[in-house]
Amino acid sequence: QQRQRQQQLQQQQRQRQRQQQPQQRQQPRQPQQARQRQRQQRQRQQQQQQRRRQQQPQQRQQPRQ
Repeated sequence: QQRQRQQQLQQQQRQRQRQQQPQQRQQPRQPQQARQRQRQQRQRQQQQQQRRRQQQPQQRQQPRQ
């Protein structure tokens, strides 16, 4: 269940990024574009953190081969 929840969160973040990209093209204002880029970077960082969290418990659960 935990893995599924994390994957769903990642999918939601990716969808948000896709929504922001067309907005950037339409908006002529540069300051808003910069803000949206920052948001995308933050979301990417969050995704990386979630992936790390997923990997760590899996490593602990696996018996030594």
